[in-house]
Amino acid sequence: MEKKENQVQVSTGMKICRVVGVVLVLAAIAYTIWRGDFDEKGLIGYVDDFMVFMAAFTFAHGSFQRPERRYIRRQLYMLSSLFALLGLCWVIMLAFMK
Repeated sequence: MEKKENQVQVSTGMKICRVVGVVLVLAAIAYTIWRGDFDEKGLIGYVDDFMVFMAAFTFAHGSFQRPERRYIRRQLYMLSSLFALLGLCWVIMLAFMK
């Protein structure tokens, strides 16, 4: 196969981020299915699952952006950090509510 002239090579760091992103999404799905966490009855118990999954998903989505889309990747990583922080705060809140 021929390579296109304007195609940019993906760096080793981005390849590692892609693997980490896929592993994080799989771990978030496992966390959502696992019933050993602080799930309460109703909607309150599922907010932490949503936050954990969205943190992993936005990180993975940012990792799979084209190399020339740095600004979009940075925004997705920032959203991922925000979801992770909100998820951590929610898990701590649920731990102290029991």
